Amino acid sequence: MPHAQEVFGPVLNFIFNLYTKLVTREFKNVGENCSIRPVLNTTNPRNISLGNDVSLGIFCWIDTNTSLKQTPSLVIGNRVHIGAYSMIIAADEIQVGDNVLMSERVIILDHIHDYTNIQKAVIDQPIVSKGKIVIENDCFIGANAVIMGNVHIGKHAVIGANSVITKNVPAYSVVVGVPGRLIKKYDFKKKKWLSAK
Repeated sequence: MPHAQEVFGPVLNFIFNLYTKLVTREFKNVGENCSIRPVLNTTNPRNISLGNDVSLGIFCWIDTNTSLKQTPSLVIGNRVHIGAYSMIIAADEIQVGDNVLMSERVIILDHIHDYTNIQKAVIDQPIVSKGKIVIENDCFIGANAVIMGNVHIGKHAVIGANSVITKNVPAYSVVVGVPGRLIKKYDFKKKKWLSAK
């Protein structure tokens, strides 16, 4: 008797491939071998670009917001995995490099709701840009991490689970906590990870 995976695996792959093609029809660019699990939340996808071999887990929200400018940019590189329930929304510009692994429930936003007018509820105030976000190649972002605008995360950086990143993260480093703090850096001379002091 055939194993359940042998029977249902090809059927599920067909369904996921069809779903991916349907939901990415209005994306700016979509590379080869991308896989999106249902249900993707996106209302303004025309400024989103996906590289090759991008995978999105269930119930992700990947979007652009045109409240600030007509052509915000969300560019996701090659071989990027975005875990279930994650949210990435660009109102200005977000760039994710190649070979980036994101765990579940990661939030990446380059904007916030303004709150400075105390005569209006925050919900009635416009969004404001916090600045461009760049995540370089080979990074890992742990579960529930939050990355806010105007930050540059260097190559092969590791962001710990539940961290909140509001400042630049050096390449080949480990950052954890709220707010994120540097705890390790790779020493190329000693060829090992060392505690940050």
